[in-house]
Amino acid sequence: MILWYCHKHRGFSLIELMITIAVVGIIATVAVPNFQSWSENYQLKSASNDLYSHMQMAKIGAVKENMPWTVNFNPSGYNIKNGSGTIVKTVDFGAKYNKGIQYKSPTSSVSYDSPTLTFNPNGTSDKGFAYISNKARSGYYQVGLSFGNGSIILQKWNGSQWK
Repeated sequence: MILWYCHKHRGFSLIELMITIAVVGIIATVAVPNFQSWSENYQLKSASNDLYSHMQMAKIGAVKENMPWTVNFNPSGYNIKNGSGTIVKTVDFGAKYNKGIQYKSPTSSVSYDSPTLTFNPNGTSDKGFAYISNKARSGYYQVGLSFGNGSIILQKWNGSQWK
């Protein structure tokens, strides 16, 4: 009967609320730079995977149409032309990746080995790579062909070699 008259206090005190907000603020301060770094590396990996898949598309298109297809690199991105010269795909690094991706090699001043990569009707191609980095230059990828057999490879720079 006596417990019925006792009121239990529920809720948070002002001090508890201020401590919670301070802890959340400290965690956010530490997490934001890590999130930005993760985001830059994610965009770089996404851009290199996109280029790899678009090169595969150009190779398959050349075989399917029995006509050469080209991948044309330019400072702001690349485009793919089919055998009749029509642009099939255009990728603009500024628009797609918020200007966070660029051509840059970790070992030389070359951005890509050749401005045009041509896939022949039999699936073979010239040798050549495009080197992609993020603006912070915290990571590098090379996408292209090391042999003329048409085998497209995607490799990441580990600081001393491509893997």
